[in-house]
Amino acid sequence: MGRSPRLQFPGACYYIELQGNNRQDIFMSNQDRRYFLSLLRTYKERCGLKIYAYCLMPHEAYLVLETSEANLSSVMQGFNTVYTKYFNSAHNTSGHVFRGRYKALLVDKDRMLAEVTRYVHLKPADGKLHAKPWRYQWSSCAAYVESDEREPLVDSDVVLSQFDGNTRLKQSVRYLQFIKDRLKSVSGLVLPIVGGAAIGSEGFLARLRELSAAPVPPRHSETAAEAKRILAEMGERSGLGVEKLVGPLQWREVSAARRQAVHRIWKEARLGVSELSRLFNRTPSAISQMIRAVEQDRAGVA
Repeated sequence: MGRSPRLQFPGACYYIELQGNNRQDIFMSNQDRRYFLSLLRTYKERCGLKIYAYCLMPHEAYLVLETSEANLSSVMQGFNTVYTKYFNSAHNTSGHVFRGRYKALLVDKDRMLAEVTRYVHLKPADGKLHAKPWRYQWSSCAAYVESDEREPLVDSDVVLSQFDGNTRLKQSVRYLQFIKDRLKSVSGLVLPIVGGAAIGSEGFLARLRELSAAPVPPRHSETAAEAKRILAEMGERSGLGVEKLVGPLQWREVSAARRQAVHRIWKEARLGVSELSRLFNRTPSAISQMIRAVEQDRAGVA
């Protein structure tokens, strides 16, 4: 029986496990770990990902990430292939580095994101690698509790905002306590997995099933045509024209109109970050920042 396709959609949040083939180490040196994180940073920028948590263990890696497009499979296939080529070259080996199909569970971001990041950050304690997981070098936990400013690789603000405090420091202190609260019972910590496919409640799983049964999105040609129509409309409405919206000008009024155009095309035409970057002559990272800025403004986030 064939494997069921992964459910992918823009804004999907996933808990991911990568394990070594035959339980062998996927990291044999700190250089391997540094390369893995550098590659993760590259894919974050290139594909418009949000990285909420990571933890690198000797023969496994844990990630919590969000995709801006329906592209988890292509992202992970590319990532795993590039790391495998690096690893085999660095250690004069051959063959698979990762075991079979990676594990990916959809996360109820609104209710379970903080819990899932804690689960990942407690892995060093559970694996007897470090009694104080916030001091473990190869985890994103320190970016939550020991950094006054956000570490560029880790999108910690979304989680920290769930903890009381009008400053990042106060939120970090409460997150650290959140970690410590489960240290004594770390071996019994489990995630509420439903249907073998998601982390959350039965209600969340039901919504995902409805989403998987939704109509197929429009063909690429239809999507591109809708994007151009919206762009032309926004150019006329703003009085700036299409040329300025997709051009290099950084004047305040042009930048503001450009952000709105990018967000509307992303939202309505469902054009991906990579396609938007080509349309607006910007990097995928810049496009992701524009989308995030509009989303935050509309949500009332400072």
